[in-house]
Amino acid sequence: MGERLWWGMVDHAKPALHADAKGVWRPIRGGWRSTDLRGEQLTKDRLSGALTKLAGYRGTSCDVEVSDYVVRRINGEKTPEVERALVASKEMKAAALGLMKLLIPRDFELLVDLVFTTSGWRRVGIVGKTQKTLDLDLLLPSTGERAFVQVKSKTTSAELDEYITKIEDGPYDRMFYVFHSGKADTDDPRVTVIGPEQLADLVMNAGLVSWLIRKVS
Repeated sequence: MGERLWWGMVDHAKPALHADAKGVWRPIRGGWRSTDLRGEQLTKDRLSGALTKLAGYRGTSCDVEVSDYVVRRINGEKTPEVERALVASKEMKAAALGLMKLLIPRDFELLVDLVFTTSGWRRVGIVGKTQKTLDLDLLLPSTGERAFVQVKSKTTSAELDEYITKIEDGPYDRMFYVFHSGKADTDDPRVTVIGPEQLADLVMNAGLVSWLIRKVS
């Protein structure tokens, strides 16, 4: 099994005796695969422990107690519980997007600050009060990397281009450009653009939805 679940569809041909006469074999139609029928990778981190515990089995084949689960995963099917969770997660993300747009600029900057600090970055400067073109001055202690963050409620690509020129104004390795409305893109490898969809995911992963609800209630 390794780091992925590999599977194949056994041909209906009659099993053939192996050359060493110690076993039989059958051809696999279409070869071995490590994705489900919808193309999703069947990696170990996406599989139930009830199945991955068989990774240490040294034989060629064995009985699988969760055979129904294996067939369902290969077919790309979700359990009703997972489907409900996915729907709820999608609705929560949409709600988080709406809540962010209700924040005043100062509170939106604070939200972005919380997202970064909960992910390992350490704030060096005061939120929104370091420089005219700088909302967050950050340090990543594990690597020593310095970054500055520009937070905008609504923006455009043209506005982003103006801020990119400021990277050389300080001891920064990169820039984060964060906003909840509008659209901004750049090909500059030093710049990471975090728009509304990605920011909503980060807010959820950081457990900040309750904070959002309290702020706009």
